[in-house]
Amino acid sequence: MSKRQPIALVVHGHFYQPPRENPWTDELRREATAAPFPNWNARIHAECYRANAFARIYGASGQILSIVNNYARMSFDVGPTLARWIDRHDRHVMRRMRAGDAVQQDRLAAGGAMAQVWGHPITALLSERDLVTQILWGQFDFRRHFGRAAAGMWLPETAASPRALAALIEAGIEYTILAPEQIDAVRRPGGEWEEVASDTVDTSRAYRFLHPDGSGRALAIGIFDGPLSRQLAFGKATGDAASLLEAVRCSSERSKGEGRPLVLAASDGELYGHHKKFADLALAYALAVSAPAEGIEVTNLGAYLAQNPPTWELRLRPGPDGEGTAWSCGHGLGRWQRDCGCRIDSSKASSQAWRGPLRKALDLLRDRGQPFFEELAGELFPEPWQARNAYGMVADDEPEIRKRKLRSLGHPPLRNDRGDGAARALLLMEMQRSLLLMYASCAWFFDDIAGPEAAIALRRAAHAMDLWTELGGRPPTRSFLDLLADARSNDRKLGTGADAFMRATRDRVTPKTALARHALSSLAQASPSDDAPGFVVTVVTIDGQGSESAPHLARRMAGRATVTDRRNDVHTTLDFSASYDGKAGFACQVGKATLTLDDLDDETAATLRFQALDHMAANCHDSAAGKAVLAVADGLPALSTVEQAALAGLLARALVALLEAPLAGQNAPRPDWELALELSQRGATQFTDDRRRLQEAVWEHVVWLRERNQPLPSALTTLAERLGLLKAEAKEGLPAVVSKLQAE
Repeated sequence: MSKRQPIALVVHGHFYQPPRENPWTDELRREATAAPFPNWNARIHAECYRANAFARIYGASGQILSIVNNYARMSFDVGPTLARWIDRHDRHVMRRMRAGDAVQQDRLAAGGAMAQVWGHPITALLSERDLVTQILWGQFDFRRHFGRAAAGMWLPETAASPRALAALIEAGIEYTILAPEQIDAVRRPGGEWEEVASDTVDTSRAYRFLHPDGSGRALAIGIFDGPLSRQLAFGKATGDAASLLEAVRCSSERSKGEGRPLVLAASDGELYGHHKKFADLALAYALAVSAPAEGIEVTNLGAYLAQNPPTWELRLRPGPDGEGTAWSCGHGLGRWQRDCGCRIDSSKASSQAWRGPLRKALDLLRDRGQPFFEELAGELFPEPWQARNAYGMVADDEPEIRKRKLRSLGHPPLRNDRGDGAARALLLMEMQRSLLLMYASCAWFFDDIAGPEAAIALRRAAHAMDLWTELGGRPPTRSFLDLLADARSNDRKLGTGADAFMRATRDRVTPKTALARHALSSLAQASPSDDAPGFVVTVVTIDGQGSESAPHLARRMAGRATVTDRRNDVHTTLDFSASYDGKAGFACQVGKATLTLDDLDDETAATLRFQALDHMAANCHDSAAGKAVLAVADGLPALSTVEQAALAGLLARALVALLEAPLAGQNAPRPDWELALELSQRGATQFTDDRRRLQEAVWEHVVWLRERNQPLPSALTTLAERLGLLKAEAKEGLPAVVSKLQAE
């Protein structure tokens, strides 16, 4: 048997979730299919994104020897819509992602993170303007989350064409990753073109794609190993570290070149823990322990390219009519525009002829919206489309920051404006934002236009048309629906794309419905909030059965409210009247609209305390807050079994918040470990997600104390042992490799 060659191993994970937020509230809806989590983002986050940020290394006895950061050894990209969600809901994980990139920058002189085209569109199908904007916004988002310029950029579905790759070059991108099926021919320096197929192209070296303009500018291309990537995604290679590395060695033996072969695996990052349970653990052990021990260099594509600049050139497979190709469609880019035969469930006879009408309908909105945008934005900006490009720098910032940026780009009247001009500019850009997001590729990927993925695109289209109307325009609603009417669902009961659009718009939230929700809360609860999803409602009570200082005691109320859209900073003043009979009857009249709710429960003191605990648990950042949580819990009456479980979950959430606060740089004191122990005894720490987060927080506190040679408080030791930590150290001793790992 020949001696194994040294291997340069790059494992790339493409992490992405579509823009599931309700466009009108900018918040996710509850998704029953994701139970016990509130939505699929939260579920996949627990199973994958956080699992890889805090990946376990287990000892022989099953105890945790170390918790490592898989992002410190992976090549990875994080879709901007996912990065935004993580940043809003779990900054600890975004901190670990950024730290993983920085660790690789220090170790390899190149970070492991890559950017992604912003809204996950099929890049090769975008208009010229949208292509430029989507790439630029992806670059801006990457700098926002990783603090540096992006060298590499992931193309969604690896969808590529010469035009798309040229756009990457023009944006300053240095490299990307493609599938072997997308390569038509290669040539060595000074050689002739050699046609290749997916099973003959040599993936053990990188290649160059030259800009079609003849300038000599080039983009480096890493081609992932197809058999290896399929084994990871669909086979047994992620069952354990040994299987993973054996698949890696088999890949290296397919190398046709000399010297150190590149082994590049690429897949959806979600396979590590979500699609495949425990694959995050196999990856952690393989990359952190086994690979170094076996002489396999774990690197990233940027570092490999710096040491091995590509000299061979490649030519893309053109696809039907030169449209381009992708890793997830064997028919060019058919999956995103026609009934090409690709679908999820091949066991069912179904048609995807709806894909064409859906794309035509969205293209209609885009194209009809251009002259409207140019006319209105031309009154505000010298260069409207350049202003749209620049808006990507601040698209995720607070409204006032976005307005400030837009003023800086405007004509003198806008630069000096503090009122209507900046507000209109913001709405114009938000309309464009939804027009970009509606092209997320998953709308076409699945089997039916009546599915939840297509609904994401349809809601974004509806939101864009709402803003279009608010700005004084007349969107082509009828023409849009006529096109969608040609998109037939495979379920006759669900009708056409036009019917799917009407169902999707039921999620629309307006200032009127936000005000009605607030009125209900004020009448039915003892602790009303000024917040409704996506809105802030401020009410001055004019008449009611309560006092002006405590309108929540009223059974009837009437007044005037200011409703503020959080995302767009639009303020609407409305008169309203509302009534509640104390049982199940609620009605709120706003203008000429009367809104009612049936089956309203008469809230008990226990339910109200639970509502208070829900807020308190999320904000339990110090000992005083923790003690207050226990005091409120102690005041609850006898609880049913279901209520006891709910209370235990809330106390566990409070404990997680208490322990994570000092780790988030909030200048919070070290936790009161006796209080933490009491919360753990009463909280539901056996639940998988709560237990994992507690393990992670406790581990970081233990490492923090040890780095400073401080003793572990006895209550912390007890808590750590209860969570399955520390015992392994006492019985087995920590191997040298684990001592290094625990500092991550």
